[in-house]
Amino acid sequence: MSLQLSLLMLVVLYASSADSTCQGINNDEFEDLTNVMRKITCQSGGISEKPAFLATLTPREVALKSGSVVKFDSILTNIGNGYNANSGVFTAPRKGTYQFAVSFVSGHRNNEWLELTLAKNNNRLVRSHATLDPFASGSLQAILALEKGDRISIIQPRPLGHVLGENYSMFSGHLI
Repeated sequence: MSLQLSLLMLVVLYASSADSTCQGINNDEFEDLTNVMRKITCQSGGISEKPAFLATLTPREVALKSGSVVKFDSILTNIGNGYNANSGVFTAPRKGTYQFAVSFVSGHRNNEWLELTLAKNNNRLVRSHATLDPFASGSLQAILALEKGDRISIIQPRPLGHVLGENYSMFSGHLI
């Protein structure tokens, strides 16, 4: 595969350096060649630049108020550095279709409804809840088309709630 990549690079260099009587490569053709080079690099064992992250919640229990963003603080994977543990927000480093998953466990309080919502650019899209029982679980998944810079967060929409940490609750996403 490296021979193919080298040949492709030579074609690009030759076409871009052709004399003025030859028609050069336009921007679209150059972008197509660049994309082919990236695919060859990935297929030949090169590093994939597909963004992906996994973060868990480590405190024993986190109290949430209405509008609170859950800040999954322990980053286990963060390819592309899109997830920020300080803000709890994933920012898409590039355009594409992404899959997100959230799994959570409610805290130990009785009669408290824990609901979490996945939001894109602060617009609430998908929600899930755990039952009123202590230590109940909930999950949600979404597949979303994102533009570069779109922001995904997990928000508590109810007046209050408690989510269990200790790595029982997690937030993940990746470009598919």
